[in-house]
Amino acid sequence: MRAFSLVCVVLVISSCDGSTSDPGLRAALRAEGAQFFPGAMPAEAGGPKVAAVNLVTTSLRAGSVGKSCSGALEAEATSAAIALAGDDGYWVVTASVPDVQTPGLPSFHTRLSFSSSLSPGSHDLVVRAVDINGRFGPANVQPLTPVDTTPQGRLVVSLTWDSESDLDLRVVDPNGAEVWKRNINSFGPPAPGQPPGSDAWKNGGILDFDSNAACVIDGRRRENVVWKTTAPSGHYVVRVDTFSLCSEVSANWKLEAFLSGASLGRSEGSSFDSDTRLPHDRGAGLLGLEFDVP
Repeated sequence: MRAFSLVCVVLVISSCDGSTSDPGLRAALRAEGAQFFPGAMPAEAGGPKVAAVNLVTTSLRAGSVGKSCSGALEAEATSAAIALAGDDGYWVVTASVPDVQTPGLPSFHTRLSFSSSLSPGSHDLVVRAVDINGRFGPANVQPLTPVDTTPQGRLVVSLTWDSESDLDLRVVDPNGAEVWKRNINSFGPPAPGQPPGSDAWKNGGILDFDSNAACVIDGRRRENVVWKTTAPSGHYVVRVDTFSLCSEVSANWKLEAFLSGASLGRSEGSSFDSDTRLPHDRGAGLLGLEFDVP
């Protein structure tokens, strides 16, 4: 009964049945099993304190999914409010029974996911305890340290998209080699009579990750093909293969190519269910970008 009373009181901002019209899709932070409220988190109003916050890591990477967040609240608390400072809204997690480490104190448990479009730089995770009257306590602030995931190399081709779908990047180099999830390196075997070099494979264009493969959602929504030191001169073709939308309606994608940090071109497009019905073997995908390397 206590948990039900909490939901009805705290969610009075929206409705006493615990529903809101905003699922938090535009928020940079998502909290599993929590209720989203648009707008700024209420300020301190004499509510209880947060006794402890436990994070599996304080490193922050855009697109990361399912990062454990738990903690303990003062005895009067019936929920925890969680947000990234400056985000579009905040999340309310119902308090549960005490953990072994903090007997006598209500606990909270959730998993945090971060948008792939999260702005670069440091961010603060803000947690407040809330009592049965909807009064918010002082903020417990956890600084999160950003992790730079920008690939480095002579030539970088990147595909990013905005929904939890399985899209695949395909890059065809001037020699006709196609880099994709079934051929992650454009480097070929040496010509007859030439000894193989132990590090020669590093000269190829390499696919760094197959994101959301087979709809196992990893939150990255980004794939890169990178030539670290040199890249063949000539014409390149880049395609986007929509393997599956993973129950999403669509996916808006963006392609970019950089040579020594300078843009060679970019394009944007959208994938729909009809695109998933196309072949997915070698040579598949829709043309997204072409460029030349001198």
